Amino acid sequence: MNTSFKHFGLFVLFILLITAFVSCTDPAITNAPPITTEVIGGETTEKAPVTTVPTTTSGGSLADPFDQSVTVLNYQNSLKASESELFYYNRLYKAGPFAGDPYLYYEDGTFYLYGTTRKYVKPGKIVEEFEVYTSKDLVNWEDGGACFVPDGNDWCTSRLWAPEVYKLGDTYYLYYTAAKGGNGVLHGSVATASSPLGPFTNSVAEGIDGSKPLFDFGSNFPTIDGSLFIDDDGSMYYFFVRDQIGDNSSSGGNNTTVRSTLWGIELSDPFTIKDGAEPVKLTEVGRSTLKEKGVFTQRWETQQGMWNEGPFVLKHNGVYYLTYSANYFGSKYYSVGYATSSSPLGTYIKDTNQPIMGIDPKEDSNWDYYDGTGHAMFLTIEGELYVVYHTLMPEKDGFRHFTIDSVGFREDGTLYINGPTVTSQPLPSVISGVKNLAPSATVTAEGTITGLGYLTDGQINASRKYRDFEAKAESGKVTLTFTFAGAVEVSSVLVYNSSDYATSFTAVDKVTVGEYYSAENVKVLSDSYEANKESVYAGSSAIVELSRGVKVTSVTITFDADKPIAISEIVILGK
Repeated sequence: MNTSFKHFGLFVLFILLITAFVSCTDPAITNAPPITTEVIGGETTEKAPVTTVPTTTSGGSLADPFDQSVTVLNYQNSLKASESELFYYNRLYKAGPFAGDPYLYYEDGTFYLYGTTRKYVKPGKIVEEFEVYTSKDLVNWEDGGACFVPDGNDWCTSRLWAPEVYKLGDTYYLYYTAAKGGNGVLHGSVATASSPLGPFTNSVAEGIDGSKPLFDFGSNFPTIDGSLFIDDDGSMYYFFVRDQIGDNSSSGGNNTTVRSTLWGIELSDPFTIKDGAEPVKLTEVGRSTLKEKGVFTQRWETQQGMWNEGPFVLKHNGVYYLTYSANYFGSKYYSVGYATSSSPLGTYIKDTNQPIMGIDPKEDSNWDYYDGTGHAMFLTIEGELYVVYHTLMPEKDGFRHFTIDSVGFREDGTLYINGPTVTSQPLPSVISGVKNLAPSATVTAEGTITGLGYLTDGQINASRKYRDFEAKAESGKVTLTFTFAGAVEVSSVLVYNSSDYATSFTAVDKVTVGEYYSAENVKVLSDSYEANKESVYAGSSAIVELSRGVKVTSVTITFDADKPIAISEIVILGK
C-alpha cells in the first residue's frame, strides 16, 4: 500500500473520530426525545424525535433548551380547561354565588362580590339583606355572610337591590336601592362600614340616623340602581334610574307606556346632593338622543319593555361612557349599550352599533345558550378592564348568576365587550401571573390572509355583527408566525374562532411554541359551537397549554383549510 495514502486514511479517520466526539459533547446540540401531546379528554399521541439547536435572539438572550418533561396539553372542553390555573369558566355558576345586579370590589388580592341577594330562610320567608362573597381567584368563592341587614328603625325594609361599594379614605360606602314596606316608593341611599365585609349601617354621619333615604326626589320620582362616579378633579356624581314613570314630554307620541330612564346629579360629598343641584335626565328609551323623535333608532332597546337601567360611567381619553341595560331583565334580550358625552351630565349620544353585549335581534336571535345579560359594572384589575354582569342561564333555575368578561376600547374610541362567554377564558394576570404577549410580537404570514392587525387588537368574537374585526384567510395553507424581540416565557396559546359560523373552523392544524413543542389537530373547545344551529359561541377558541412555561422566541400557528376561514384573535399567555 502506498505510504502516503495510508497516512492520509489515518488522518481522515482521526478527523471523523474528533467530529463524533464534539457532536456528542457540544451543549448546543441536543438529540431530543419524543414530544408528548396530551389531549385532555382524548387519546395521547407522540411526535417523532427531532434534532434541535438553541437559537440566540437579536437581544442576545437564549431560549430554553429542550425539556423532555414538558407536555403540550390540548384541551377539548371548557370544563377541563377551567381546572387549569390560567383560565376561568362562566358556567361554573353552579358552585358559585347567585347574585343579581352584581358589583365586584377588589382590594389587596381579594375580590368582594355584592349583589341583590335576598336570603330565603324557609319557604315563604325572605330576609332582606345584602350578602358578600370573597375569592382570591374568581373561581372559588366563600360566603362572607350578611354585610348589611337593616335595623328595625331604618327606613329600608323591603326590596334591597343593586348594591355598589366604594372606598373613600378609610370608609367603605354602600350605595343601594330599597323601599319602606312592600308597596313603598323605591329610593336610593348610602350605608357605611370600616371593612368591605361590613357590617354596613345607615348612620353615615352625625345627624343621619337611617330613618329616611338620602336620595329622595319625591313620591312621584321612584329611583333604582344608584351608582357613584368620581371624576379626575374629585367632583362626584350620582347616576340612577327614574323607575317606570310615564314621561309624555319626550316619548315621541307614545304616551301610554311607562318607561325607565337614566338620570344624574352632582354631589358635594358621597352622601349629600350639592346645593342647588337638580336631577338631569340623560337618556330616553329607544332614542339615540333626548331630542330625537319619530321612529326608534335604538330598536334593540324595545324588544320587551321600555327600560334604560343599571347605569355605570367610565371615563376614557376625556370621554364619558354612560353604560346601561335595556329591555326587561327577565327576557333573553336584556343587553348592554352605552352613550358618550364630553361632560358627566351630558349631552349623551348613544352609539350606533348596539347592543355591545347580549343578543342583537338582527344577528343573534337564534342564541339559546345565554340570555338576560345585563346590569353591568366595570372594574380595572391591575390595568386590565373587565365587565361584571348577571345572566339568566338556559337552565332557568330562577336565579341570576354572576359572570365576568374582558373589555377594551378600539382606536376610534368605541367600547367593546368580549362576551358574554360560556367558554374558558384567561384569568386576570394578577391571578394567573401571566399576560397576553401577542401584541408585543411581530406577526408575519405565509399564504393568503388579510387583516393581520385584528389578530392582536384585543377584541374576540362576541356577535356576528363583528365579523369585520377578524383576519380572513382563503382556503389552503396559512402559517402565522409571532416573533419576539427577545426570549419570552410562554405558557399557553389560544386561537379564537370566527364569530360567523360560515367562516369558523373546528381545529387548528398545528401550534408550535418555539422550536420543540408542537400540537397537531388542535380542536376548538367542543362546547363552543352548535353545528345543528350553525352558531358559534362567544369566546370560542382552540387552546394549548404547556405543563410549564418555557422560554422561546417565536410561536407558529398553521391552518390548512378546505374553505375560507376567519380568526378573531390570538392570545399568547406568558411572561
